[in-house]
Amino acid sequence: MTGPEAKLLLKKYNQGNCTAEEKALVERWYLSESSKQTLSEDQDQEDFTAEKIQMWYEISEMSGIENKSRISRIILWGTSIAAAVLITISVGSNFFNTNEPKLVLKEPIPRVYDKNPGGNKAVLTLADGTKIVLDDAVNGTIAKQGGINISKAADGSIIYDMPEMTGNNSETALFNKIETPKGGKYQIILPDGSKVWLNSVSSLRFPAIFSGSERNVELTGEAFFEVAKNINKPFIVKTNDMNVFVTGTQFNVMAYSDENYSATTLVEGSVHVSNLNSDIVLKPGEQVVSNEGAKLSKSIADVEQNIAWKNGLFQFNDSDIRTVMNQISRWYDVSIEYKGAVPEKHFGGYISRNSKLSQVLKMLELSGVKFKIEEKKIIVLP
Repeated sequence: MTGPEAKLLLKKYNQGNCTAEEKALVERWYLSESSKQTLSEDQDQEDFTAEKIQMWYEISEMSGIENKSRISRIILWGTSIAAAVLITISVGSNFFNTNEPKLVLKEPIPRVYDKNPGGNKAVLTLADGTKIVLDDAVNGTIAKQGGINISKAADGSIIYDMPEMTGNNSETALFNKIETPKGGKYQIILPDGSKVWLNSVSSLRFPAIFSGSERNVELTGEAFFEVAKNINKPFIVKTNDMNVFVTGTQFNVMAYSDENYSATTLVEGSVHVSNLNSDIVLKPGEQVVSNEGAKLSKSIADVEQNIAWKNGLFQFNDSDIRTVMNQISRWYDVSIEYKGAVPEKHFGGYISRNSKLSQVLKMLELSGVKFKIEEKKIIVLP
């Protein structure tokens, strides 16, 4: 396609006169070109970003994307990442001045202090009190416990090889615990073959052998479970304010002590959730919330948002600033302080959890929120 032909096609697109095929061609071209872009430290990041944002804004507008709540869709490029990151920020005023299309971005956050993202970090405590720092452990067998072989796989996950059950249940009382710190996550395969992914600042207490009629584990923090099916021996996750009963399914449980609610989100199968006041059965795509011991409530879940952390993303859907900053605090091992009134901002979209802290904060600053960094503390300014 020649230059004039391309300009004519873009003009038709902006006027809304493209056929479906032409519209798809323009959008494929834009996404293809944007994914190739990177910035070096000496490039004019402000002009580059403004041009691309304006182009995306025009395409979005002509594609019929509603802007009633003044939501701007922005593609951002960092100076050290090649792939584009899409984030939607809901703000009280439009980033684009209708009289002057050029977008002027804020000054980037001073990089006096920065942090890399978290990674595989956890401590395994055996029944005898022995602590094993898993991120330092070599692959292969890391411990033996009453005939049980505990090993670290090449992908970093911890595997319990359960021996054939005999009449000797002496290992019943042997409980282990795996704990992740701030900036940590980990995967473990339990003695029954169930897989568990732990988010930051989480712990799972479990028996070395699942004997008896139930498989009981205790969770604080957040974890995603892929439970091995066994209809004769239910799997029960106990948190501080609810119990989740399953026989074999996939679900996420969020039960952080610093959040004002706990939630169970079902991805596949069926679960029965109960507390002292009520009990509810969930179907895939549903969520149950427990708020400080009150009666459980069920709703349709945003499954992608609730399991985004497991897939390496921060994902927000009209999330307030405290929800956003709590996740950042846990993943980057920083404390959060609010100076003055807490900003009434809500965020939507996604950011890679592989991004550096400065990149995440720079994206959030586009909403008008300001941050000040003091070593391992982020101060949110009004």
